[in-house]
Amino acid sequence: MEFITANAGTIIVGFIVFGLLALIIVRMILNHRKGKTCCGCGCDGCSK
Repeated sequence: MEFITANAGTIIVGFIVFGLLALIIVRMILNHRKGKTCCGCGCDGCSK
């Protein structure tokens, strides 16, 4: 219990960073499933 109280700030920030990373990955997966994978460069391989 002492470890948690001594490092509470670090643990909370770690959870926040992990949550943001998870949201970014989920968004990337959903965009890929919707076909929004264009890189934006205008090359011939892009779907748009």
